[in-house]
Amino acid sequence: MNIGKINKLKVVLVADKGITVEESETGNTMFIPKRNVKGTPTEGEEVSVFLYKNVKRELVGTMFIPYAVSGEFEFMTVKKVFAAGALLDWGIDEDLFMPSREQTARLREGRAYLVHVHYDENTEQVIASMHLDDYMSKEFPPYKMNDEVEILVTKETDLGYTVIVDDKYWGLIYHSEIFEHVDYAMRTIGYIKNVREDGKIDVALQKQGYQVVDELCGQVLEALDQHGGFLPYNDKTESDVIYNQFGCSKKSFKKTIGTLYRQRAIVIEDKGIRLVEKGGK
Repeated sequence: MNIGKINKLKVVLVADKGITVEESETGNTMFIPKRNVKGTPTEGEEVSVFLYKNVKRELVGTMFIPYAVSGEFEFMTVKKVFAAGALLDWGIDEDLFMPSREQTARLREGRAYLVHVHYDENTEQVIASMHLDDYMSKEFPPYKMNDEVEILVTKETDLGYTVIVDDKYWGLIYHSEIFEHVDYAMRTIGYIKNVREDGKIDVALQKQGYQVVDELCGQVLEALDQHGGFLPYNDKTESDVIYNQFGCSKKSFKKTIGTLYRQRAIVIEDKGIRLVEKGGK
């Protein structure tokens, strides 16, 4: 059983006070009290159980999943600050402890901070840390352009928004390439734009390159067909309007209508684009 992680365990006994689950490979079992049971599991069913150790170092299982598990970064709100450390709202009955040695700033109760969650071998507890760089991967990012990744938005800079990619690497989304609402603590899907020689990652919220144009060509042609062969959008249309209609950047849209124009599928007019009828010019 992996402490600090979500484990897939089999229900072997259901009782009034809770359930007993079993780890298939070892046969080890543990009891989950009713307050930590979610839904109405049945015997033989496989359930997701988060495991941690309480202040008494006792192993505890819950079917309620915390805001972050071991190996993940997340913003968490401080509930209490004292000499030895702080307690953070973890999203479950147990609060997450962050020792004073793991803090890099003076904490305020009620305020959220970005932390890394991990299992500490010395204390045998899952704890939080603000020493973020210590928990980033030291390996060179293995990505190529347009790989889909999960990103966590951490802060805004002069260039754009700093993000954490797949809970392993630092990345950046440039202001000039943002066409939708972005906010702190937001988790969303991003796409790799470029991995530099120094390992730094440029991320975009939309796919890049001609692969995108090919997909958009079909999308634009379908929209034209559904709207009587005319759409009130062209290369002069505002970026936010383009994004709201097609979910892409203005740059990608301009490439798309340029491609369709060269293919003689559309004509570009002052007020929009028009579908060329079959046999037309």
